[in-house]
Amino acid sequence: MSFGPFGVKQNIYQGSGVISMIPRILANEGWKRVMIVADPGVEKAGLIKPFEKMLKDKGVEYCIFNNIRPNPEAVTIDNEAVPMFKKFKGDVLLAIGGGSTMDTAKGVAIVGESDMSVMDVPMAPDILMAMIETKEKIIPPLAHKTYPMIAVPTTCGTGSETCKNAVISDKDENKLVPMHDSILPKYAVCDPDLLATLPPSVAATTGMDALVQAIEGYVSLGASDFSEIFALRAVELIGQAIRPYYANRANPKWANMMSLGCIYQGISWDHAGPAQNHGTNHPITTYLHIAHGDTCAILLPPFIEWNGLACKDKFHKVYNLMFPDKAIEKGFEVQMLVDEAIKLNYDLNIMDRKTMADYGADLKTIDLILEDFFNLPSYPRTTTREDWKKIMIKVMNGEYMLK
Repeated sequence: MSFGPFGVKQNIYQGSGVISMIPRILANEGWKRVMIVADPGVEKAGLIKPFEKMLKDKGVEYCIFNNIRPNPEAVTIDNEAVPMFKKFKGDVLLAIGGGSTMDTAKGVAIVGESDMSVMDVPMAPDILMAMIETKEKIIPPLAHKTYPMIAVPTTCGTGSETCKNAVISDKDENKLVPMHDSILPKYAVCDPDLLATLPPSVAATTGMDALVQAIEGYVSLGASDFSEIFALRAVELIGQAIRPYYANRANPKWANMMSLGCIYQGISWDHAGPAQNHGTNHPITTYLHIAHGDTCAILLPPFIEWNGLACKDKFHKVYNLMFPDKAIEKGFEVQMLVDEAIKLNYDLNIMDRKTMADYGADLKTIDLILEDFFNLPSYPRTTTREDWKKIMIKVMNGEYMLK
């Protein structure tokens, strides 16, 4: 993939109070009918009311879809969300929430004006393999019209507001990844004020999701000079802010750093693609019902350790950006960053400091998790299923936890 295009194909607004720009966006685009997509928790916290008031004040018609599951299901999107948008004759989707909310809205957007199921749209594995075979990083356009989307994140995690992929579960709870430029939100409106009310556990797991994607995108062999710039800035912002933000989500300095870091890592991730961490963690959530961000976090120490042989210099930069008070010019060892990742997981109380075994994992579970694992060209170090199985067993038994 020598000549992959780079750029930011959307409009991004960021800063305290920036949600006030939404009526102007709607007016500029001529969008008069809005379907709000938000989970019940966001509604219960009162975060939807300001948006409803904005729309009412401007005479914009709206409806609300709130049947959001932690792992969005294709059947819900196909049978409930898409029909609701079409019946309402909506102009745009306004997704307010975390990754599951964004993914649900993206499912509606990509089905668009077609008769397809969301399971019939282009999926990441097929697209990635086609790119590898053709050495082409441009995704062909869809034959049907898709729906535009405004993404308003209320968590500091997935970077879904700046990514062209989603995660949807089929009827067997297998997680599939629709991937296309058409589901990159046309607008991302990122207001750090919305991050102030997150519970500590959600702040920790979504924050680690963002940090891991920044590090993973930076060392991925799919990275470019363009994506690395965003990845390193994300590592710097999130790495330095995540602990104090976890301690006090209402502090505007830390919330703003997390908000910006999420935007940058999402852009980096969207261009660079995954490495081994994300090659494994979706099945963990399926079989053990562990939060996605938690799986990212527990796999981070072994991910660094395994890939250290291939990209020690890059991990040195990560270490110095995350821990400027400990920055070193010479004598860096990969184990230093591994140890810091382990301590970070402990400080953020990831998985209540439990192991995968505590959640019911055994050797059979590991085999199920790794059933579809294969080495991708983007992995910094060539990795076989047996290689990663040995690592997963150590993770399961808590060998990468603070003693």
